[in-house]
Amino acid sequence: MFLLFHGAEAAADTIQFAEEKVGYGLWQVDLATGQMSCSRNAYRLLGLNTNEWNPDNIAPPLTISTFETVAHPDDLPALAEIHHVLARGLPFDREFRVIHRNGHVRSLAIHGEVLVDSSGKRTSVIGVLIDITHHVENLHASRIDSERIRKLMDGIGGSIWTARSDGYITDFIVRNPEMVPDVARYLGTNWQTMLHPDDVETRNRLWDKAVATKTGYTNEYRVRDTSGRYKWRRSYVAPIFNDDGSVREWVGLSLYIHAPETTAEASLLTGAQIRAARGILNWSVRDLADRTGLATGVVRRLEAVDGVNKNATEALTLIRDSLSAGGVEFFVLPDGEAGVYPTAKKNRIKLVGMPQNPKKISA
Repeated sequence: MFLLFHGAEAAADTIQFAEEKVGYGLWQVDLATGQMSCSRNAYRLLGLNTNEWNPDNIAPPLTISTFETVAHPDDLPALAEIHHVLARGLPFDREFRVIHRNGHVRSLAIHGEVLVDSSGKRTSVIGVLIDITHHVENLHASRIDSERIRKLMDGIGGSIWTARSDGYITDFIVRNPEMVPDVARYLGTNWQTMLHPDDVETRNRLWDKAVATKTGYTNEYRVRDTSGRYKWRRSYVAPIFNDDGSVREWVGLSLYIHAPETTAEASLLTGAQIRAARGILNWSVRDLADRTGLATGVVRRLEAVDGVNKNATEALTLIRDSLSAGGVEFFVLPDGEAGVYPTAKKNRIKLVGMPQNPKKISA
């Protein structure tokens, strides 16, 4: 055994030194008599008066019930559980608070093991008390900070994620309520399957540059939600470094660009979007009316207005669902500009050449 001190009491002095520096105390209970013996620091942790030690350095007798006399009233059930576990001869780990005679409250962890003799009879319990007050305080502060962040993220529709150095998403430490039922859909590289096809190239370019330069970036993109519709989000991504300068992981904040009311309004079609969608599908006003059950006159009035008719929510929803089923998708850019495009990529049109003389070709 390694000892820091010398002399006849070297072992005891070494243990006492370690107990005081680390903040733990040893204890033992004789199950036959119920008598408990504790180290000097265990007494201190329990808040018992160290002056009760007699000149012969022998601690006054204790029992397991002594814990109940110093425990915080709210934590008495935890001590009752210890009695129950001890009766079954099982090891235990519990936490409870004690109130010292000066009114200070300390948090303790207690760990115990039951010893048996050769016949299997329980003879004694040995254990350790550990002062975990600072740990509990830090945990409480961390929990408060976490709750604040979660409430803020709920308010803005945000999520905080972490990824390995290669971009493989490992966790969402703060999740958008939309993600809670099935967060696995977003882990690893799965989230990329929900990214709008037209936004993949930009995202990959930004990511490659970030990896090469070890710098963060901001990106705006569309992600398909649980209803199948695309919503605009903005991500702020930053690296976290190891001591040698290599990237340990990436952390990102993803949030909805639109406020809830803007997003709700964007779900309604503009008249321009309806006309454009009919053109892509080669549908007449009659075709759209037949698919929605609306009168042709209603369809004509709705698509005659370039903006959104907020008084025709039900009719616009029917039109949107019918056109989407026909093979088009709708979107709203962050600046509020609305658009439509074919679901099938082969049917899309790209503009190439100089802006003043564009040339249309098939995608």
